[in-house]
Amino acid sequence: MKNSAKNIYRRHEYIEALLQEADKNKLSVTELASLCGVSLMTIRRDLSTLENMGIVTRFHGFACLNHHYKFKDNSPMNSNIEKIKMSIGHMVANFIHSGDTIFINTSSTALYTLDHLSNKAVDIITNNLRIHEQIHKNSLNPSSTVLITGGELRLPKEALTGSLAEEAVGRVIGDVAVIGCSGFSLKNGITTSNANESKINRIMIEQTQGKVIVVADYRKINNDSSFFVANADCVDILITDEFSDCEAINEMKKAGMQVIQANVDFNISKKDTHSSLVLDIH
Repeated sequence: MKNSAKNIYRRHEYIEALLQEADKNKLSVTELASLCGVSLMTIRRDLSTLENMGIVTRFHGFACLNHHYKFKDNSPMNSNIEKIKMSIGHMVANFIHSGDTIFINTSSTALYTLDHLSNKAVDIITNNLRIHEQIHKNSLNPSSTVLITGGELRLPKEALTGSLAEEAVGRVIGDVAVIGCSGFSLKNGITTSNANESKINRIMIEQTQGKVIVVADYRKINNDSSFFVANADCVDILITDEFSDCEAINEMKKAGMQVIQANVDFNISKKDTHSSLVLDIH
């Protein structure tokens, strides 16, 4: 039972806590194995997983905690975190069809969906000014259209909020809403760290006649944030990654939620990042 999924997840949390408290956020492999009460082989497997998660960097004989893996850091400085988010975005594209009208909120994970829609002509409504990155990369289908809401610009996130943005979204009926968040749980639903974005996210969900898809990497599952957006039962599909807490995911499935976990091949280049199903779709 020592290496059950539950125990592995808890041990990973413990390793992270140990490194947070350690001098210079660094510990040797031998020290970590001793503190966790496991073999050197086991701790090396743990550190390999934590490195893929973007939490640690491994060196010969020791590991260091990364400083850019928390979701509150908006700068894309952690390449593995970005690959995880891209894999989630790629998975979302499977649920979008040509002719769909899509809401995309200010989430970078939601925005990555657009990297995989070059073969589908869609209408996109967004308050995310970073959509210009997709336009410059020519990742959108030439027949697609983009409607940017307008509103009050909030930096550094390049988010548009306020009454103008809310009014623009409220005039559209969407087929799909792709909503990123700061936290998601069965108890508190979709939450965000930004009060100004909570209402516009809620309007996007209310104006969607088709599927509401929440995108949330492992850092956000059962990690509630400050401002409420919508209840969990408003969500049709949760798309997360293979590193999410297995207990939390199982509880969501038991509650009748469709949950899909994306897997990432960390050996491929950023532009070729792709995803696949890890668990059965329920």
